[in-house]
Amino acid sequence: MSDSPRLFFVNRVYWPAGEATAQLLTDLAEGLAARGWTVHVVTAGEGDTVHRGVTIHRTATPDRHGGLVARAWNYRCFLSVAVRQLAALTRPGDIVVTLTDPPMLGVRVVAGLAGRDVRVVQWIQDIYPEIATAHYGKFLGRLLKSWKRQRDEAWRASAACVTLGEDMAAVIAAAGVPATRVAIIPNWAPRELDAAPPSNLVATRREQWRACGRFVVVYSGNLGRVHEFDTVLAAIAALQDNPNVTFHFIGRGPRMRAIAQAAHARGLRQLEFHPPVAREELPALLAAADAHLVTLQPAFGSLVYPSKLAGVLAAGRPTLFVGPTTGDIARLLRTQDCGAAFAPGDASGLAAVIAHWAAERAIPERLGRNARRAYAEGFTRDAALNQWDARLQALGRHS
Repeated sequence: MSDSPRLFFVNRVYWPAGEATAQLLTDLAEGLAARGWTVHVVTAGEGDTVHRGVTIHRTATPDRHGGLVARAWNYRCFLSVAVRQLAALTRPGDIVVTLTDPPMLGVRVVAGLAGRDVRVVQWIQDIYPEIATAHYGKFLGRLLKSWKRQRDEAWRASAACVTLGEDMAAVIAAAGVPATRVAIIPNWAPRELDAAPPSNLVATRREQWRACGRFVVVYSGNLGRVHEFDTVLAAIAALQDNPNVTFHFIGRGPRMRAIAQAAHARGLRQLEFHPPVAREELPALLAAADAHLVTLQPAFGSLVYPSKLAGVLAAGRPTLFVGPTTGDIARLLRTQDCGAAFAPGDASGLAAVIAHWAAERAIPERLGRNARRAYAEGFTRDAALNQWDARLQALGRHS
């Protein structure tokens, strides 16, 4: 693809980091490099290198941080250095794809590359500053309003905006981005999930959980501020006397301690917490569950799209979704018949469905088969790679 423009991605985290955007970007960058694209990544950390066909430019800024002050400082340093590196590395006709870590990265990149005949694509994983407003309320006032205006201008100035679902795409369209420049490309599951894991590894995981024939419900992933857990904990409490059901939370996150404390205060004996597992262990872990929890607070329904859903579909397990019942995820579960959705607060409904599935195993098994079909039809890495390749080639032809 020597006649094509060079492709630059910019995001704070990349291989070998384990964050979701790092893994997704690594999959995409390496996949496009294998198809002949000249791919560069600008990211935090130390030491430039080439890995699996991708040239990695490190900003020598930290890719880990502690509290809010350190986080804000690291974000600021990364933004400044990354934009300078892009300005030095790119040439007319190149394509730059920005992610959303740190927030407002696309604004800085668009401004820093203005007038250089470089086409910018915004890969929108999270919609800021609305997420900050949902977190902290509207007391930030004028600052967030100014950020939103700058963000909207950057979206409109970009060659394309790629996002994850219809609800997020509607927010982008409302900012004035023409429909021809908005694309929906769902995040995909790790490629290790393409094939079913060995049955002995699944059995070993269930033995570690002391499942003993019980119905296992798992939450796997970040226990973050955008997720809804009050309804889940209330449902677990309602099932305290059901010996056929057990729950496992696997992961970490800012709400981990508060959730564990709430579970302890309620005396939830059938709920256990475990640390995250390595990517190669994920297939057996997901397959060891009989159903998976995915949650989202309603205020964030059009601002994020939980990436864990693709992994659940790939594992061929049904989803128990707690969140907006008219949003993307609830619609998918209904149209593909691969799970059930519950409004936040409907703990009794969630508990009733879990108890019913535990008693009638044929139901979740059927929903799981539907989930795997939905994955094969729209959530594989190859499907996303094809869409990205076509979109970028079209931009290259018109540069």
